[in-house]
Amino acid sequence: STATRFGITWHQRPGGDVMEPTKLIYMEDMQALSGMAHVLEIISEVDKICVVLDQTIFYPQGGGQPYDLGIIKSENATFQVVEVRFIDGIVKHFGTFLEGEFTVGDQVNLQVDGDRRKLHARLHSGGHIVDMAVTSLDLDWIPGKGYHFPDGPYVEYEGNLPEDLEQREQLRKNLEQKMNEFVSSGITTQIKFVTKDEMKDLVRHVPANLPENKPSRIVLYGDFAVPCGGTHVANLSDIGVMSIKKLGIKNGNIKVSYILN
Repeated sequence: STATRFGITWHQRPGGDVMEPTKLIYMEDMQALSGMAHVLEIISEVDKICVVLDQTIFYPQGGGQPYDLGIIKSENATFQVVEVRFIDGIVKHFGTFLEGEFTVGDQVNLQVDGDRRKLHARLHSGGHIVDMAVTSLDLDWIPGKGYHFPDGPYVEYEGNLPEDLEQREQLRKNLEQKMNEFVSSGITTQIKFVTKDEMKDLVRHVPANLPENKPSRIVLYGDFAVPCGGTHVANLSDIGVMSIKKLGIKNGNIKVSYILN
């Protein structure tokens, strides 16, 4: 069916506006770069089009990780994905049709930009490697914000740094050494779906703002576990050599800025 409201046209699946949450395939298979789905809804706005699917391998921006890009193709149409967002349990794929148009119910093939995804996975896993190093050195820092974008990734903590600059530099070197020991260990990444109560017994710190409309999942590197819904490398050696660009204080928080070499 089709409905128009406020100049926006919805092409809806039969049954009305109520939609089931999008099945998040990327949560179960972080390495999947292709897959299949069915079109549930097409929203046509003045300057962009949004496609909603029953399931998706496209990562929507969140958790400090950028969204995926790629292509969605049916038998008669090709849609270029330029932005992906998670809104109220629904993944919305924004973009433009390169040819043709979808019809509700179409089976479509999903192709994620592999180079972009792999870079983001390396950066995101790298952020957790920082936390592994912090934990292994028994630093009493409380994890906070993580930013895993290519333009300057970092992890923030509540805690204290040595006032002495030489001691601070030695701490930076110790963290960097630990990080690269973990990377070179070749540990395989594992995932586990758990309840939030179970999570409290498995991870060092459970964030207060865990989303309620996504599966509750932890990522494990050996016996180190962290709550996370992002995508990650299959093996820590895939991250590559890491460096701590800067270790300092910003807005009262410790900021560990890292780079991948």
